[in-house]
Amino acid sequence: MKKILSLIVITSFILANMPQANATIRRVGFTASASPIVGIDFTTLQDAHNAAVVGDTIQIYPNTTPTSYSATLNKRLVILGPGYFYNSYNLNTTSELTNAGLQNLAGGIGSVSITVGVGSSGSLFAGHFNLYVSTSNVPDSLNNITILRSRGVSVNWDNSGVCNNWVISQCYGVSTNQSAYGSSFTGNRTITNFRVENCVGEQSYGSINIRIGTSPVGISSGQILNCTAMGSQSGILLSLNNQAFVVQNCISENLTTGYPSNISGVANTVFINNITGSASANNPVFTNPGSTGNIFSRDFSNNAFFVGYPNNTSGSTTLNSPDARFQLSATSPAKLAGIIPGTTTATDCGAYGGQNPYKPSGIPAVPAFYRLNAPSSSATTSPYTITFSVRSNN
Repeated sequence: MKKILSLIVITSFILANMPQANATIRRVGFTASASPIVGIDFTTLQDAHNAAVVGDTIQIYPNTTPTSYSATLNKRLVILGPGYFYNSYNLNTTSELTNAGLQNLAGGIGSVSITVGVGSSGSLFAGHFNLYVSTSNVPDSLNNITILRSRGVSVNWDNSGVCNNWVISQCYGVSTNQSAYGSSFTGNRTITNFRVENCVGEQSYGSINIRIGTSPVGISSGQILNCTAMGSQSGILLSLNNQAFVVQNCISENLTTGYPSNISGVANTVFINNITGSASANNPVFTNPGSTGNIFSRDFSNNAFFVGYPNNTSGSTTLNSPDARFQLSATSPAKLAGIIPGTTTATDCGAYGGQNPYKPSGIPAVPAFYRLNAPSSSATTSPYTITFSVRSNN
């Protein structure tokens, strides 16, 4: 597979060597330069954060020995990783996998742990592996936090103030928890307009597990849209404390109060146009007021729904990466079985449908060079012809 040279590497080099008038790209773990560039290259995420100003981008690079990074944020930043499902998924045998998004990167990242504090509202995190985002003892509002295209996402709200407009989108494996608050914390812990969309969960790599706790003041509301969660003991796991939620256009092998007992506190949840392997009897997906258009007792034991689930091999060859296998097959019953919220427009159910379809491999939404050809390592002729190709990852 061709090596992918991320555009942010190129732009990092350019920005590092020209006067800065706007946001700066700062690098953590970047080893391609002969020597670090002062103010641009850092060994820790916290040092990069401390040097950054509001609106800067921090790019974390993989290492041959996976490194774990952590930081406490007090300013609005964009923090990007390289994505996931690369390296070992590139070449299983002599044939390349049918996933154009895969990257051939050396090494990896162990984990990224971020505590969002006062001043970090509006931050965006994308392209991470084992991403942990938490709040702690923050009485003020922490609004407009966005988590995109990351694997193994874990969010914990602890003794935090109002959290408006948090979005987790196009991620693989999601767990959120609003833990019990301390007796000394008397502020408003409302989580309003929280949205999980176009995410994938699978028991081998992480389910979609949404837990909302109690709040001293206010009520929570949220949406779970176009998610795919598969596995005989997995699915979409909900504990919503009877707050107002909408679950729509999802595909889940288990979406029921039966075994595993994975749904509680959903008295005020509305289920619309979901597909599940569970039966409708005594199921809130069927019985809750306002719930409609749901499909029950579907068999996921063959590849009728997805291109690579449950079977993802041909002989000894793996056909798709773990996330690409959940693309809908051409004749899938999930095709156009959903409705875009607030409209009458049909859309596919599952993570690859809706308004923000899942993107394989978790590459952040930046352009990427995937071919760079030069006649030699130094310019010895005039003209000196360089050929390169670039693609969009939007």
